[in-house]
Amino acid sequence: MKPNEMTIEKSGSGTHVGLLEFRLRRTTSWTRLHETFSTLLAVLVLAALAMGCGAEGSQTADNGGIGGTGISQGTITAFGSIFVNGVEWELDRAAIELDGAVASETDLRVGMRVRVIGDFSGDGTTGSAASVRFDDSVEGPIADLPVLTSPGGSEKSFTILGQTILVDEFDTVFADGASFVSLAMDQVLEVSGFDEGPTTIRASRVSLRGMFPGVRAASLSGTVSNLLKNPDGSGIFEVSGITIRYLAATAFEELTRDSLVDGVFVDVAGDLRVSGTELDADEIEREDESFGVADLEDIEVEGVVSSFVSLGDFKLDGSTVDASGATLDPPGLVVANGSFIEVEGRLESGVIVAVVLKSEEAEEGEIAIRASISSIDAAAREVTMLGVVVFADGETEIQDERDGDENFLFGEIQVGDWLKIEGFEAGTARVRAKQIVRDSVEANVVLRGSVSDLDRPMSTFSVLDQMIPSDLGTAYFDDLGQPRTEEEFFRTPGDVNLGDVVEVTDENALNPETLAEADRVVLD
Repeated sequence: MKPNEMTIEKSGSGTHVGLLEFRLRRTTSWTRLHETFSTLLAVLVLAALAMGCGAEGSQTADNGGIGGTGISQGTITAFGSIFVNGVEWELDRAAIELDGAVASETDLRVGMRVRVIGDFSGDGTTGSAASVRFDDSVEGPIADLPVLTSPGGSEKSFTILGQTILVDEFDTVFADGASFVSLAMDQVLEVSGFDEGPTTIRASRVSLRGMFPGVRAASLSGTVSNLLKNPDGSGIFEVSGITIRYLAATAFEELTRDSLVDGVFVDVAGDLRVSGTELDADEIEREDESFGVADLEDIEVEGVVSSFVSLGDFKLDGSTVDASGATLDPPGLVVANGSFIEVEGRLESGVIVAVVLKSEEAEEGEIAIRASISSIDAAAREVTMLGVVVFADGETEIQDERDGDENFLFGEIQVGDWLKIEGFEAGTARVRAKQIVRDSVEANVVLRGSVSDLDRPMSTFSVLDQMIPSDLGTAYFDDLGQPRTEEEFFRTPGDVNLGDVVEVTDENALNPETLAEADRVVLD
């Protein structure tokens, strides 16, 4: 991804940081932009200093120093205007670009991995975006049968244009007819996600574009190899095992035919041939995965760890990170290849020097609720379900699967709406939502969480401080899914203990706002 052009505009009140002018992709010479970017950034910092929010004048906050002009790169989790990495970004002055085309706020979607440039507030929870840019990771047909990565698991893998795609039933957003269950060969998908190595992408959003070979539009990024050039300006090379053919009429951006050489990282768009392994390129663009500047006071990036050597040396979504001095959240967090994390800090000589390194994957007490809302506090961004208060913060992903509202707001949720909640325990009968999905009312009411109270002699227990109404008809299962009697489940020693995670289901519930009886109790 390339940086966006910066302009300093004059207004009646003086100089201000203007649009990070989002051009249509490929209208400005990358060479000229690269040569002038440092000068433009210096002007930007001086202008920001005049307003009290520059590099030296940045407000330092508890979140690791975010406060001032900077970059935030991650997925859109919710709207209002948009939430990225826990920051609510206002888009009133933002230039928005999707896959090289000028776009608007209504074109943005939950799960899109974007790069936001703008001004952070002092506490780092809000910001004013100057630009938002989205580029898909790959687009093309599924080349093989999608398979579960583990029996009964929630993750599948498959290949698109030489790239291994990893999707998760709960963490990946599926749109436009795509779904975890219905993934199949020859479906043409647009994938947005994070690099988990040179040829692996962990998908944050998957959209269905049609079926191959009826739909042949495709795009991919990678390193040029086995390049052969012809005297007439045409040529052939490979990217991730896909043969790329170009003609004299093919558009080149940010490089020329002469500067196209093996080892250059490019983005290619065009049409696949019926073989599915050859692409006729309409456009070839040189890609620069850096942030376009060597130094920046405020930056936050989420992604998948790769090339891990130590906390002081690893890659995150293609960028080098030094987190040797970072505060870990939660304390004792273990980082390794494949870890999904977020870092906040500064950019020094092109390296992200992390001040804070955090991961939701390491949090304990993951819960799930499937029920209708009994009450709501829109101002506090809280709903009550099955007696449990669920609240949304800046990291919460909010979707609407009932009506297909792509720009769904928390404020649109109403009492009686059926929600699917994934989250983490956050105190007595309180849950911090990782994901909120509005859906059509389902037959089964579900409460999944830790056992907060246990009376073995009476064979009773509570989940998330809610007493579970069991009876002689309740079916019990151990953590292997094997049926257990009530006595086996509750005896000492038995199957269940305080703090264990269990999933309780009221099947064919008469009232979707209440778990009236526990038909199934399954120990995780």
